[in-house]
Amino acid sequence: NEMEKSMLSPQARQKFDELVALLAEERYGPNGPPIDTTFAEMEQFGHQAGRMLGRAIDEHLTAQQADEHFQEASCPTCGASGQSNAAQKTRPLQTLDGKIPLVEPAFHCPTCSRDFFPSAERLGD
Repeated sequence: NEMEKSMLSPQARQKFDELVALLAEERYGPNGPPIDTTFAEMEQFGHQAGRMLGRAIDEHLTAQQADEHFQEASCPTCGASGQSNAAQKTRPLQTLDGKIPLVEPAFHCPTCSRDFFPSAERLGD
């Protein structure tokens, strides 16, 4: 699809095409699918690979967002600046393509003496 192709830079499109070829070879070998492979079987593999890619992108982007935007946070109870806590909470998050582990940064409020996870408030956005 031309619109999907335009979403990627030429370099990213090349890497994407290389990934597609690598996955196809991983599944069917260097000569491609055997003659008796049905289109439905090939389509099923493509769908599974797409879901796997979707989950991997979701995991990558949520981790990147947490690293970039959750270095400091305000306590939801008192509004004081929370201190980053080494502890993290991991929980399953249901995506369109299946569950992924969502790692949430943790903070501690020195005023309230409570821990909080600011990303939990934004998940529905």
